[in-house]
Amino acid sequence: MDWFIPKISGDQLEISIEVGEQLFMVGANGSGKTALIQNFVTSQPNDKVRRISAHRQAWFQSGSLDFTAYSRKQFEQNNMNWDRQANARWMDHSPREKQSAVLFDLVAKENTRSRNIARHIDEQNPEEAIVLASNSVSPFKQLNDLLELGTLTVSIKNFNDEEILAQRRNNGLSFSIAQMSDGERAAVIIAANVLTVEPGTVLLIDEPERHLHRSIIEPFLSALFAQRKDCAFVISTHEIALPIANPKARVLMVRSCEWTGDTAKAWELEVLESNTDLPEDLKLDILGSRRRVLFLEGTTKSLDLPLYSTLFPDLSVIPKGSCNDVIRAVKGLWGSREFHHVEAFGLIDRDDRPEDEIEKLSEDNVFVLDVCSAEALYYCSDAIAAVARRQAESLDRDPDEMIETAQKSAMKVIQEIGLAKRMSAKRCERQVYNVIQSLAPDWRQIKKSGRQLHIPTVNSPYADELTLFQKFAAAKNLDGLIARYPLRESSVFIRIAEALECNTRKNYERMVVSRVREDEDLARKLKQRIEPLSNLLNTKQKNAS
Repeated sequence: MDWFIPKISGDQLEISIEVGEQLFMVGANGSGKTALIQNFVTSQPNDKVRRISAHRQAWFQSGSLDFTAYSRKQFEQNNMNWDRQANARWMDHSPREKQSAVLFDLVAKENTRSRNIARHIDEQNPEEAIVLASNSVSPFKQLNDLLELGTLTVSIKNFNDEEILAQRRNNGLSFSIAQMSDGERAAVIIAANVLTVEPGTVLLIDEPERHLHRSIIEPFLSALFAQRKDCAFVISTHEIALPIANPKARVLMVRSCEWTGDTAKAWELEVLESNTDLPEDLKLDILGSRRRVLFLEGTTKSLDLPLYSTLFPDLSVIPKGSCNDVIRAVKGLWGSREFHHVEAFGLIDRDDRPEDEIEKLSEDNVFVLDVCSAEALYYCSDAIAAVARRQAESLDRDPDEMIETAQKSAMKVIQEIGLAKRMSAKRCERQVYNVIQSLAPDWRQIKKSGRQLHIPTVNSPYADELTLFQKFAAAKNLDGLIARYPLRESSVFIRIAEALECNTRKNYERMVVSRVREDEDLARKLKQRIEPLSNLLNTKQKNAS
């Protein structure tokens, strides 16, 4: 689908939007992003566009199915006409009916799938029914999987084609979808719209971050894109982390627009191709007033991202690759403060750095974890206890017994033959490397050395490290072991998740993030484990308020 956008300079910007692609539209308030979406709607065929407006109604009157097939068809025609009117830029026509329509579509798609499977059974073609069932997914299952990926604790179900109900995952309690939280409703509305469109549709989502926590919206949108690879997406957003989290997407930078009366006629804009860093002037436009960014090691798939996004919801948390990439990003932003209002901080792994280096890095707002990895937070005693309490409540079990079982299961792995030696040697690997690197000759020494290089003998820390591991193990100090050793290379974390009846590590880790969001005491305890960064951020937050 081709989009021709008039530019203030007098020419046109041509953008081709293909199925499977995402285009993020970013710019300051008042730059004309919503007007540009309106331009797209009026310049494209009605049946190939679905708009989810920024001023969308974020609540349901009820979960009742008020449409018939005939009235739903009539409403669709009316809605396409309303969408092309100029006032659709700021006015949501028939918002209640729109929400009812998307619920009807969800049930209709579910029923169509069921009827097609049943038809093969009736025609005595069970093999065809099995193939169809395996090659298609219930839209309600798709929607609930998306909600779970966003660490939301609610699921949606169809009650006899008469009403859509919500259900709490922890206790099975059902209630009207009208009673869901703002964030839960916002997620359901976006997901249901996306899941029910026809293949080949271009979905225009204006400000998807409304009512949704930053730690939810990034994985939630990525999962939506994955579910509808047969569609294209145009996303208008103020959340700079979204295009950064989707580096394969293009970015349309909207800087300003010209108006004739109430109608935008031309724009100043440009396209930033995929895998290109956003320029600093755009960051200023989007972020506006002072904004804080936390850079982490790793990628958008790293375990650190959802946890730190939830612990520090007032920050943009951005994975930056290696520790050197984090250090460069933080220093670069602080070194160009005259051009923007961004406060940048970094969090990197310790990697056996000496204390003087750690102190120097902290002066540059780069802080070093005093633990082996993010798993030390996910699987610390505080996190295990929080998940155990939630699981015990849901399963009608004793939380203390579940905690004890988890600890015993972990310690059983710790006692496995060979694990202490392997973990101790792994822990020493970086230490030895750093020592050898510090003793390695420079080019001047190499030049003078002739045919042989003389490198001093290095004392091995292995024996002392093994003694320390055994000391932790004898004391059943699980926190100490997880904080110091790369136990992700063992089955310790899997056994903890299974003992707490989370089945998989992934489920357990999602539950930890969910508990951090809901449990202020757990969030406080985890922040204490990453001082002094959390102390600095809290101090700045108090000063800002």
